[in-house]
Amino acid sequence: IGQVDVFGYHLVNIMLHLCVGIILYFLTRELLKIEQPTLTSTFQRLPLAASLIHLFNPMSVESVTYLSSRSSVLVTLFYLSSFYFFIRFINSKEKQNNKWKNFHYPLIALLLFYLGLGTKEIIVTLPIMAVLYLWLQSPTKSFHKFLPELAMILIPLIIYLLYRYVQMGNLLVIRNDPYSYMIDRGLYILTQIKVVISYYLVKLIFPINLNFEPDIRLVSGFLDWEWIASLIIGVGLAIGIFHQKSILLKCAFIWAFITILPTSSIIPLKQIATEHRTYLSGIGISMGLGILFLRTASLSRLMHPTLIIVLVIYGLLTMKRSLDYRSEINIWEDTVKKSPYKSMAHNNLGTAYLSKKRLKEARQSFEVSSALSPSSAEPYINMGHIHARNEEWDKAKLKYDLALKLGANRSQVFFNSGLMRLKLNKAEEALPFLLEAIKIKNHRFLYHQELGNAFRMVKQYDSALKSYRKVLELEPNHVEAQNNIGVIFWNLKALDKAEVEFKKALAMEDKNTIHKNLANLYIAKKKFSKAIPHLKTVIARNPDDSRTRSLLHVVEIIKDTPTQ
Repeated sequence: IGQVDVFGYHLVNIMLHLCVGIILYFLTRELLKIEQPTLTSTFQRLPLAASLIHLFNPMSVESVTYLSSRSSVLVTLFYLSSFYFFIRFINSKEKQNNKWKNFHYPLIALLLFYLGLGTKEIIVTLPIMAVLYLWLQSPTKSFHKFLPELAMILIPLIIYLLYRYVQMGNLLVIRNDPYSYMIDRGLYILTQIKVVISYYLVKLIFPINLNFEPDIRLVSGFLDWEWIASLIIGVGLAIGIFHQKSILLKCAFIWAFITILPTSSIIPLKQIATEHRTYLSGIGISMGLGILFLRTASLSRLMHPTLIIVLVIYGLLTMKRSLDYRSEINIWEDTVKKSPYKSMAHNNLGTAYLSKKRLKEARQSFEVSSALSPSSAEPYINMGHIHARNEEWDKAKLKYDLALKLGANRSQVFFNSGLMRLKLNKAEEALPFLLEAIKIKNHRFLYHQELGNAFRMVKQYDSALKSYRKVLELEPNHVEAQNNIGVIFWNLKALDKAEVEFKKALAMEDKNTIHKNLANLYIAKKKFSKAIPHLKTVIARNPDDSRTRSLLHVVEIIKDTPTQ
């Protein structure tokens, strides 16, 4: 919808969010069947209450509004839909003698589960929730009576885990995220206990002062009081919930706890906390809040209007929070206000300024970022970009070199460092950097183009030709590489070969530079009549080119001068 216009993406995200609310409504209706009979009438409006709380909660804004977080919304839709069809199958099987009459339900559930795995791996907890549902539904039954259902649930999970192990070699790290290997796993787990209770839970209930990049650091150690206090609060909540009568409230608590585990447990992620991770687990909190409101409403008539007021407040906060996502600059300015000591927030704000050519503000942000985290390479890379835009080649080179010393290993940094040396006419110094960039990413034609330029500047013409031909292999219509091949043959005095290459370049793009090269070549070969049309073409396009006009005048005189 709308191709590259972001409106279409936002519209689809909102539609997905609404679909999540709708399926949550029907799922909650099915879950009501396992509730205590004495509480069923009290919770008749729970499906509507839970859906509205989830739809209006400002904590959903990041997942719905931020385009790259769409996977959180989409996987939640697959998760709820798959769970819904699983429950429909179990409930229908209990009622009917023919156990296989609704066998299409588990097939649909399985399909949705695998679609979810292709979207985001947090759906891996769905089989666990399915097993827990079987237990909550019939806690007195022996598990051997559920063996067919357990097999249907666990076999797909085992297949996926085996596949992941074969592909990744490890179930507890993310191959493409170096942070998974670097961070202390023990400290990460303790920190996540603090995050889940003191940040996620609090923000889901009281969604104010939301932060795109919360400044939460790893706990200092095992005796850090923050995680211990959070653990005590969490255990206290669990004890209180499991000693009350409502099965649904227990289910909601289990849902919130289980579904947050993939992102907040033993697998370290670069971002210690981020709000879009609560989109799936927040459904459990929405159900829990709905249950508490409805149970209290049975004791006080004030709770129904209170719930309406809460929904209105949530809606207003959601609209206000959505305004922070109007642009990249807006969201990072808001983040910097709330996380003033987080280097990454200042760096990303600077990047946003840089994309809008607000160079002064960008530089200030990068300087703050580097001051907060002197060992981080990113601010120096970005400051190098600013110097490069201002054609301050020497300053840019120093920044890129510093970034490399700090451990930056991206091909673009090596390339930029080499390119700055080319700009400073230090081609020999540039070669190792350009070669390293190509070693990392051999498929980028621009790297080969500049490497060819460097070889040409140091008169290593054979190597330059190889580089330019590699450019044409990757980008067949790259006119500059084709023209440069002609220039090399010109330098080697192979004028006939140079003529062939210049003509190929001209066939790619009718550029003045190529016309001038051909004109000069024909003059060198004393084919003046062939040079004149090219010179006239250049003058017709650029009448103020006095040098070409003078050259044309001389060529015409020589052409008309009889040879002795």
